Amino acid sequence: MTRWVPLMSLCLLGCAGAPRPKMSFEEAMAEGHPASAREPALPMEASIERFVTAARQLRLASRVGAPMPTGLARSWAVLLDDAEAFCARRPNAAWATDAMRVRLQLESEFQADAHEFGDVPPEVAERVSRTLRTLSRRITGITARARTVDPRHFAWPVDPVVVSSPYGTRMHPIAAEPRFHAGIDLESPRAHPVHAAETGTVVFSAWNGAHGKQIELQHDAHWTTRYSHLDALLVRPGTVVKQGQVIGLSGETGLVTGPHLHFELRQDGDALDPEAFLRLPATGPALISEYP
Repeated sequence: MTRWVPLMSLCLLGCAGAPRPKMSFEEAMAEGHPASAREPALPMEASIERFVTAARQLRLASRVGAPMPTGLARSWAVLLDDAEAFCARRPNAAWATDAMRVRLQLESEFQADAHEFGDVPPEVAERVSRTLRTLSRRITGITARARTVDPRHFAWPVDPVVVSSPYGTRMHPIAAEPRFHAGIDLESPRAHPVHAAETGTVVFSAWNGAHGKQIELQHDAHWTTRYSHLDALLVRPGTVVKQGQVIGLSGETGLVTGPHLHFELRQDGDALDPEAFLRLPATGPALISEYP
């Protein structure tokens, strides 16, 4: 049996919305992500770019559900060697911001393989998990003295708040099989303003495979929020944004069936249910749920 089950919270692929032409997983991973459009990469990001190029070709050449190819397992070993060397660097505030981006990119690549292959080698899954834990611990150690936040005071990123798909295991709208949904889907038309749920630092703002255009905010040493399938990214990594500031425009990029916002709340990298923390809007209609 595959040994990546403990990392199930990484697998949040695809969301529901109004119907549109179906996009394959491979198309979602590649669309909108030309290497020439990226800023100059840090050494670790360059290593990730090399991995992504090789991994994409191997995924396209493999049958869904097949064991991970030996070549891809070797590519993971090289990438994780580089990631462990990155973890060993002397940390500072700039390193912490870079580390948050590296952590998200490693999560996303492993998530792609968890989706694609029926058998992920245990040594790969265990090293990914160990590296992600190391990154999280070192990030927390650097930022532990910074401000602390309470997610009960976070604001909803769009208005009105209409939940079209909840957190938790559900029937995937494209794959038509049960999968874990690590956030909630909020109804939002294309180009609708998306607001920061809380003051924080932009640690990721770019194309992220099946999530399309995605933004991640780090609010303190433990809490982050993610905003996916955006039509436009209006903030850059390293920028500090205020609660309520417009950070992007909602859309339908990535693996989706229509325009909406996929919103995640994470504590130390673990996905939690936003509806269990965020308060109902103070004005306007009460929270509306379109699911039973």
